[in-house]
Amino acid sequence: MKKIIAGCLFVVASGMACASNLLVNGSFENPIQGEGTWNVYASIPGWVTTSGPGLEIRNSVVGEAQDGQNFVELDSHNAIDTNSVIAQTISGLTAGGTYEVSYWYSPRIGQPDTTNGIKALWNGTQQYAFTGEGGSTNNWYNLTFLVTALSGTNTLSFGAFGTDDSLGGNIDNVSLSAVPLPAAAWLFGSALLGFGVLRRKQQQTT
Repeated sequence: MKKIIAGCLFVVASGMACASNLLVNGSFENPIQGEGTWNVYASIPGWVTTSGPGLEIRNSVVGEAQDGQNFVELDSHNAIDTNSVIAQTISGLTAGGTYEVSYWYSPRIGQPDTTNGIKALWNGTQQYAFTGEGGSTNNWYNLTFLVTALSGTNTLSFGAFGTDDSLGGNIDNVSLSAVPLPAAAWLFGSALLGFGVLRRKQQQTT
């Protein structure tokens, strides 16, 4: 029997798996951005710019966030209007372990797909690229992919691609979580444990 409680998967009598976000500031709520304002930052808690002028944080400017108040555009507005790349380095992952990256993407309102591209990279290798034509409001799409952790540190990056014109796609609510053992594996392990106990009992009575 399985039961979903507060986003966690409980497998009764076999174990528990709960996906927790291993990223810092995945929804870009720090720093606090005033409602109706935006600003470009070279770095914020958890994230640093590795290319371009920075990440543009917006609060209720040309659309609404998917989660919380803030969301990010990476075709950042500055003197030269350059596409940017941001990254977060994560330590403490299990080498060889499988992890899921989840994030939400929206094309910029009223802009063509030629300027709205966002790519996702894991340890410098592109994993996903997405673009779309913007509508009359932010239309958020949840994108996910699996990655394998290396020993030491690992880096998750997002970068804008397409026309450098300060008008680009948005991201929000980024998470990285360990992929738990399937419930079947837990049940199989429990069955093996029970079988071993039964064998020991049989041996003791013979």
